[in-house]
Amino acid sequence: MSEKNEQRGFLKKFGKWAPIIGGAWIVLNIVLPLALLRIPAVQKFLVAASEKLPFDIPGNG
Repeated sequence: MSEKNEQRGFLKKFGKWAPIIGGAWIVLNIVLPLALLRIPAVQKFLVAASEKLPFDIPGNG
């Protein structure tokens, strides 16, 4: 019984922060990298960096 109350307390305590943390994680890990890849300067940097690598990346031509 105490374990069930403890779990409810945990969810009640952090329930309001869960959507904020989840949204921030999505923005930082999905939206931001995709937005950066649309910037021409970032694209040029990535192409230049991939040409300097000592190994070949398939699909990067």
